[in-house]
Amino acid sequence: MEDETNLDLNNEKKVLCEKIIRDINAVFLKDADLSSFEIIPKETNCNKSPVVHVDHNLGLESWCAQHVYDHAHRILIAHRKQTMQQQLRALQQQQQSDSLAKYLNVALLINPDVTTFWHIRRQLVQKNRLSINKELQFSALVLSIKPKSNEAFAYRRWLYSFQSADAIDWPHEISICERAADRCASNYHAWSHRQWVLQNAPPCLLQSELMRTEKFIRKHITDYSSYHYRQLLLSRAYEQCFYMPDESQPPWSSLRELLEHYELAVAAPANADCDAAAEPLLQLLLPNLNRNGVSAQRLRSFLYCCNVAASDMRLCAEQRQLYGAHDCFELHRRASLKFIVEQCLRLLAGLANGPGFYLAPNSMSQTNELRKFDCESHPFLAAVRRVEFQLGDKHKHWCKMHLNFANQD
Repeated sequence: MEDETNLDLNNEKKVLCEKIIRDINAVFLKDADLSSFEIIPKETNCNKSPVVHVDHNLGLESWCAQHVYDHAHRILIAHRKQTMQQQLRALQQQQQSDSLAKYLNVALLINPDVTTFWHIRRQLVQKNRLSINKELQFSALVLSIKPKSNEAFAYRRWLYSFQSADAIDWPHEISICERAADRCASNYHAWSHRQWVLQNAPPCLLQSELMRTEKFIRKHITDYSSYHYRQLLLSRAYEQCFYMPDESQPPWSSLRELLEHYELAVAAPANADCDAAAEPLLQLLLPNLNRNGVSAQRLRSFLYCCNVAASDMRLCAEQRQLYGAHDCFELHRRASLKFIVEQCLRLLAGLANGPGFYLAPNSMSQTNELRKFDCESHPFLAAVRRVEFQLGDKHKHWCKMHLNFANQD
């Protein structure tokens, strides 16, 4: 008698789970613009559908989430336990592949960290049972509830491997990364995916990225992942010889302000254009540079990127005044200063020669060449050394290690 009762309960639970999964699938078929999914806290069944669909937002009441997931999990694992021939036969049949997709949708929305389920979705895509565009939308839906889902980001990169770079909506991909990082601090997977976008997207994305990351830093003051990404972004901009005309008056104002901080005055010509205003800065930062081996575009990019780095140093000082001392402010200030000093040294030492040519500072021979440079003969580097050495023994040690000032005592 007790076994029959348990069997009836299990059948009732199975029927209920199937109904809920059908309701969720109906929402997917009805609304092609779903933008978010949430588990709605509710502990009891109120004799109505626990599936909530409002304004392109999908929700599932929490009291049934575990039961529905267990049911979908059992069915999907049973599929994986079949022989390879049986699995392929199921994927090739439209009705069975649709059924698998229905259970996969529910299982991955509730628990997106199961690699096996994402692998089944990949098989369905390869068999043309799921479209790439809809899968991109589904993975974005997963990220709305689990912003740190590495599996979802990896799945998106896999889907994009079937498309050309020109066909990808890169700004939309950046927006997905930004929403995920905004919802979850220190979101390593979101920022790693954004780095992948940066490496594969066209250079025209750099300008908007510089603006967006500054806004993000101002909002999330202690999320060092954003600071680190901005450092990579600046290096990428310099690598690509990226440059945007500075319309401020006087031009390169952040860089001029930094030089004033180091007690190096630079005359600001009235109503001068960028090229005319750049010459005094180049004379100070790169004295005696052999310009025959460096393109004009490289020098413009040098000034532009150094101006961005100087602006970041000022931003860190402003943040410290507003919010007090934080490690991320000091670390990012150091990284920005290191960028300026390193690019000055590399150009002067002839390690970035040729029109638009960039060498990544990763070899020991290049590092040794930089260490041989006499910073005392360089007015800007000597001023940096003098002022930065006054900021304490710990900072002085960092300068010696990372700014090639170790042999200048």
